[in-house]
Amino acid sequence: MIVAESIGFSATHSISDILKTVPGFDVSHGSQNFATKAPVGTENQDIPGFIASMKASADAGHSPIAVHTLFPPSNMKPACEAAGIDYWLLVRSPEAQIESCYAWVSKTVLSGRSAPFLQTLSTSLNALNALQIDPSLSNVLYYFAVQHVISFNLVAVGLGSKVRKMEDIISDEAAFRSAFAVPDQATLAHFAGKTVHRLSHRSKDEAQVLAAPDREEIQEKYTLNLVGRDYRITDVALMLGY
Repeated sequence: MIVAESIGFSATHSISDILKTVPGFDVSHGSQNFATKAPVGTENQDIPGFIASMKASADAGHSPIAVHTLFPPSNMKPACEAAGIDYWLLVRSPEAQIESCYAWVSKTVLSGRSAPFLQTLSTSLNALNALQIDPSLSNVLYYFAVQHVISFNLVAVGLGSKVRKMEDIISDEAAFRSAFAVPDQATLAHFAGKTVHRLSHRSKDEAQVLAAPDREEIQEKYTLNLVGRDYRITDVALMLGY
């Protein structure tokens, strides 16, 4: 049983699609219900229920793997460890992960959904004002992406989570097999010339609508305080091995 946790924006769709081709693997992606595989926000289980469903799958002879559950690492990691589930953090270069998150949140907000827009304002508006950065829509969305990615990864790595890089897993068959305990006899078409790569969050149309955010200024001024210490994006990148 494996939980490959990720805030997302790290080829989680592609990785899950590869895993679903392995006979006997029972794979969920972007779900908090391992039984139904429904998207996060639909039919959510609590953490004990999710783990119980993974165990039921294992008892039925499957190899359960959950990718990108979005359960808080502070709750999910100890629960997995207690249940004998291999829990680790799937990451990507923080800068690239932030850009993908920015593309996703831009598309989501511009689609007219009010709840995500209000969430970005709640996260970003006061912070940008405190940093004396123009609270434009682009900056609000970009700051949200920075906070969303960095806070999740920092908490997970701070809890001692093992870290695996998407860039290594997706390009190296041995690394992929090791990370997900793929049997030697299972053929992985992705590494045999039939590359699986699904871009899930990029959207040129949305990027063209918005003015460019003040990336460099936000990156330079951004800090996240955790347990009395301020962390910058570069600090978290080093902690993740970048």
